[in-house]
Amino acid sequence: MADERTGGRPEGVVVGIDIGGTKTALLATDAATGQDIGGDRFETPTEAGPEAMLDRMVDAIATLLAAAGRQPDELAAVGVAVPGLVDTRTGRVKVAGNLEGWVDVPLRDLLDRRLGVSVFVDQDADVAALGEKWRGCARQMDTFVFLALGTGIGAGIMVNGRLHRGFHNAAGELGNLVVGREFLGQERNGVGNLAALVGGKTIRDRAKEIAGEELSAAEVIERARDDPSLAPVAAEVVDHVAMAVIALAAVLDPEAVIFGGGTAEAGALLVEPVRERIAAELPAPPALMHAVLGADAQLHGAVFGALGLLDPDLARREESR
Repeated sequence: MADERTGGRPEGVVVGIDIGGTKTALLATDAATGQDIGGDRFETPTEAGPEAMLDRMVDAIATLLAAAGRQPDELAAVGVAVPGLVDTRTGRVKVAGNLEGWVDVPLRDLLDRRLGVSVFVDQDADVAALGEKWRGCARQMDTFVFLALGTGIGAGIMVNGRLHRGFHNAAGELGNLVVGREFLGQERNGVGNLAALVGGKTIRDRAKEIAGEELSAAEVIERARDDPSLAPVAAEVVDHVAMAVIALAAVLDPEAVIFGGGTAEAGALLVEPVRERIAAELPAPPALMHAVLGADAQLHGAVFGALGLLDPDLARREESR
């Protein structure tokens, strides 16, 4: 609960956790001051199952608190960003495609039992949108989209200052977007059409076939300037991302689309050609920008979600700052 002695903010420490397909990152924040007091990261045990991941998270939280000079009983809440579909009403992870065995996992309840504190759980793109709204480039925006371009493709959608999750909590699962009639009905082994076309793994595999080495999607876009063999791959990424932005803009009319994730590390080499393509298609195109928080947007959003469990009025106060 909020404490009048701390200006209305609760006491204790909250920890944000971003579970990634490769790395898992943690950020500890003093709930009373809002100051970050430490961070850590470890390799995500993607093939070990949920219980092994829970063990790693609990151990990492204990280590992080000790390194910050805080006692275990000072932990007040935890927020977790998950790369998958989450039922936010129950805190259950319905499925996390990059994590083996993560199907219908009651993550909130499992962490609550182990840690004895309130736990916030949401899908990573939504959490990233919260992070940019709280501490990033969307502080003055109420309607925007955080476009997460990485191993998968997702979108965190903020409408009138509130996350839009949809009836099935599946809003923003942009990897399922079909971007051409010729792709309808294709067998994609459970991978959404857009994700199959421009997801990080697809681009890495194509780059290896062409250039003989593993390159990230951002590296492909960067090298395409000087390597004609990679130019068609980079152009496809730009075109498909542009079509995704056009679809988002046509339905939501956001003030901005914020680019995040590994592919967005290509910077202006991705954003500028996308901007040119959507300008020719939309009468009122959204602003396109990079996530100020970069790869840490999910971490900050997870911290914000955890703080919100302790202090439901936090969002209102932050908006008035």
